[in-house]
Amino acid sequence: NDPLTVTEAEEEVQYRLRLIGSLPVHHLTTMAMLPWIVAEITRSKPLERDQCAGQRSGGLKIGHLDTSNWNQSVCLCVSASWVRCVSVCAERVVWDPLTHSVLFECRPHQLTKLIHNSQEPSSFGCLVRGNANCACYVFQCQDSSKVPEIISTLRQVGKSSARNDDLTSLSNKTSTSFAKKFEVLFCGRVSVAHKKAPPALIDECIEKFAGVNGNGAAGSPTPGKRPVLFKRDPSFPSLQALDENGLSPEMSITNTTDAQNQSGVQPTSLQENRTMLFTVGRSQIYLVSPDTKKVAIEKSFREISFCSQGIRHVDHFGFICRETVEGGTCHFVCYVFQCTDESLVDEIMLTLKQAFSVAALQQNAKTQSQQCDSCPMQQLHRLCERIEGLHPSKIKLELQRHLATLDNQEQASVFENTMRARPKSDQEENELVMASLRSLYEERQKSHQHSLHVDSKQVPPDLTFCGVLIVLMYYAYKLGLHSLFRCHNSTGDLKHLDNSIPMSQSSSSLPGDGQPQGFRRRASTFSHTPTSSSAEYLPVLTVTHSQEDPSPVSKPKLVRHYSVSTDSPHQITFLYSHLAQRPGVYRYTRNHRHSWRQQIFLRVATPQKSDHRLLLVPGVVPEEKIRRSKEELRELWKKAILQQILLQRMERENQKLQASESDLQNRRLKLDYEEITPCLKEVTLVWEKMLGTPGRAKVKFDTETIHAAVAQGVPRQHRGEIWKFLSEQYLLRQTVPSRPPANDTPYKELLKQLTSQQHAILIDLGRTFPTHPYFQAQLGAGQLSLYNLLKAYSLLDPEVGYCQGLSFIAGVLLLHMGEEDAFNMLKFLMYDMGLRKQYRPDMIILQIQMYQLSRLLHDYHRDLYSHLEQQEIGPSLYATPWFLTFFASHFPLGFVARVFDMLFLQGSEVIFKVALSLLGSHKPLILQHDSLESIVDFIKTTLPNLGLVQMEKTINQVCGMDVSKQLQAYEVEYHVLQDELLDTPPTLNQHQRAAQLERTNQSLRQQNLDLLEELQVSHARVCSLENQVQALVHSEGRLKEQVSALEQEKKQLLSTVTRLQDLLTSLGIHSSPDGHTVPTPTGVKDTQGHQD
Repeated sequence: NDPLTVTEAEEEVQYRLRLIGSLPVHHLTTMAMLPWIVAEITRSKPLERDQCAGQRSGGLKIGHLDTSNWNQSVCLCVSASWVRCVSVCAERVVWDPLTHSVLFECRPHQLTKLIHNSQEPSSFGCLVRGNANCACYVFQCQDSSKVPEIISTLRQVGKSSARNDDLTSLSNKTSTSFAKKFEVLFCGRVSVAHKKAPPALIDECIEKFAGVNGNGAAGSPTPGKRPVLFKRDPSFPSLQALDENGLSPEMSITNTTDAQNQSGVQPTSLQENRTMLFTVGRSQIYLVSPDTKKVAIEKSFREISFCSQGIRHVDHFGFICRETVEGGTCHFVCYVFQCTDESLVDEIMLTLKQAFSVAALQQNAKTQSQQCDSCPMQQLHRLCERIEGLHPSKIKLELQRHLATLDNQEQASVFENTMRARPKSDQEENELVMASLRSLYEERQKSHQHSLHVDSKQVPPDLTFCGVLIVLMYYAYKLGLHSLFRCHNSTGDLKHLDNSIPMSQSSSSLPGDGQPQGFRRRASTFSHTPTSSSAEYLPVLTVTHSQEDPSPVSKPKLVRHYSVSTDSPHQITFLYSHLAQRPGVYRYTRNHRHSWRQQIFLRVATPQKSDHRLLLVPGVVPEEKIRRSKEELRELWKKAILQQILLQRMERENQKLQASESDLQNRRLKLDYEEITPCLKEVTLVWEKMLGTPGRAKVKFDTETIHAAVAQGVPRQHRGEIWKFLSEQYLLRQTVPSRPPANDTPYKELLKQLTSQQHAILIDLGRTFPTHPYFQAQLGAGQLSLYNLLKAYSLLDPEVGYCQGLSFIAGVLLLHMGEEDAFNMLKFLMYDMGLRKQYRPDMIILQIQMYQLSRLLHDYHRDLYSHLEQQEIGPSLYATPWFLTFFASHFPLGFVARVFDMLFLQGSEVIFKVALSLLGSHKPLILQHDSLESIVDFIKTTLPNLGLVQMEKTINQVCGMDVSKQLQAYEVEYHVLQDELLDTPPTLNQHQRAAQLERTNQSLRQQNLDLLEELQVSHARVCSLENQVQALVHSEGRLKEQVSALEQEKKQLLSTVTRLQDLLTSLGIHSSPDGHTVPTPTGVKDTQGHQD
């Protein structure tokens, strides 16, 4: 039963199972019919199966229905692309097509329906749907605890395969896979008791979130080691492994804790990033986390039963969907989200309504040609829905009424087939009748002609008294005449049956829920046995879905949308049981008494392979022949614990290796562009030496050395780090610090907020570097990182917010560094280098830049300037994207990277240099064009397609140019001309003059703000200079004091020398000028000696 993972070509999981049986069925078989079909497969004898297999044929690469494989070991192989069931002759035998037969092979999404037996947990069934034919297979697993894992794996891989199939078919029709995207804040989830909710559900959920202490999403319980199979799709690679509920592993962990949380209220953690991209697709809803770059939640329209908007909290909305938990049980969960304002919630609700309506129309159009209300299979489906939840005796009465509507020959055939089998109970009798009815209606369906208008209440014309008499004779034979008439003529038994089946009531887990509703118990078919306990029929497990109106209904602040499915979305998991009703067969009970230590041991210890007979009986644990001692059990425990610890360590190491491999792959994707200036090894060593300098952020390097290194080239693998190094050097050279942003919120905290610029940012995600592999994947890692960066800056700088062109600058930064470093570099370019002025809403700085470029053309290339002026081509027609995107929107990435190298080194004047160099080098070609359209087309399309030689030549010219003084003069000239224009006499009417004055006033106001900013900078510079002067004066005073002190000390030393010389002279010791003593005369010495 343990899955064997194969990772050579495609990841595959194999399960060793026992095939109980299979049966081909009609392709219109619904979930309501499936429990009866499974009962027929389990009840049928091999002879009957042979007859059925001879009458029908499979049809979807189901090989042949070989009855010799029934009740034999098979291997179910599950991968992202295929589900294959092959027979197994012996253990550890390599698969061979000569010795093994393929029972069926299909795509994962063709395995449409899965049912699990509640009373017999080791068995499960599935419906394999082909193009025209279907087959139902019933399997048995030796280990009943593996069945939920198998079902979960099949649902997960089927959902992934269906999603990829939808995206593939959609990509052939349109270029975009999704209609709309919205940024929302995920508030949390609440377990509810019903698929519908009261109008105040969202408000009550928010109040419950506020009242819960702690974070529902916190904690890290260890999830089960279930196999994860999914197939990456290049059109939407952020889709990761999702479980059968459409939840990511992080959300699945939260789901596992929901069973332990009695209140069912799980608010999200306020310390985590809760923002998500709410994406509405053709048939699914995706919630993509920009933080983890994965799909956190995926729900199909058929799983969503209710959508609502808050009444008091109008900026909140949510939806209710059905989810399965461990063990196969189901419950309803409400997901709650918050938006920036009420208008965005209204837009989301309208989008959902339209998407649901379109999906419903498409689904109806798809199924309209397959069936109608008068289809025999549709009649059988309604019959199965009618008898669902009834006691076997009531089912028998319903079947009697239905058999009375058949003609004489059909009634006789059903009677004969039922009598031949000799049923021993009402349950077996109902199963036999349903099997005959299914065969009958499938034969009818083959010759049925679809009709548009059919009265379902019309009595068939072949209903005669003879037909009713045959039915009465059959049941008189079975039950006795007295009991038959008593069943039909007396209501006492029916009342007794009604009283013996208590109806459970459902109430919402939230206060203020609607009226309590009664739920019928499930059908006592193969899938459900009668029981007298009413505690089993909980609302979450026994929901019956009534047929709904396919048209959406709108209510104030409460929107109910159509659930797009023919089968009920809440009837995905059905439970069945048959062996428990048969006498003489071991009946498995869940409350088999084991101590908690024995249960853990039975899960850890490996069963003995010698006793295979006991393992074939579900629920029976083979007894060991030798009773182990306490020491042996303790050693087994120790071994199991050590193996588990080792397994967890290996899992962590494997995750680290996968993360490292993913990082390397992303880095290769990012740097996938052609380098213009190859960086020599010697230059690379120079850069590595400068980057490796300790404390480099505070060390000023030689400017000429840095300029020479940038001119010789920048290594692509170190470009991001070099840009950070150049920014540090730029800040060190600035004597006056620039004005920092008013908002100093960290990057991680900005990502937790919602932005009002989300629509503009989301629209431009697909337009930014659409051909680059890192950004071309829709909602891939590149686009999500770009969204995070642009969103964070829009929150940091509300005045600029988001402007077209910023996405290209942010994209270039992301290609060379991480998100947070790219955000810091973007902030450096906008604030420290002053580039944010050209992105302000008035764009006055951009107008000044256009004038400066025109003046440069006039001074350096007069003939080109005259030619463009003759065709009335201003710089705004072709140069605006150059300044807003720094040439990134049209030019190759290798050239753009070199422009950014110069930009970090010299500032914004590099854009003028590059533009002037490009226009000057292509001047002869531009002068050949003599029309506005051809010139603009040449500049926008032909000019960016430069050769490597021309690009390198342009960069070399930029390194040798200096236009800073001209740019300053042209800016002053622009303001002077603008002032002169304002002083001209009025030649316009009053309204035009007022509008002009208004624009002028706005321009002057902005200039006043700019001058005020310059004044503040100048004031800061004056203050800095004054502080320097004060420091110098203070230093001069200290130096003067030191000089006076030294002079005084010198005088003291001179007086000391004089006294010493006098003393030596008095002693008769004469010193020469060079410091040597002169010897005294002999007479003097003798006299002195005599005196002594």
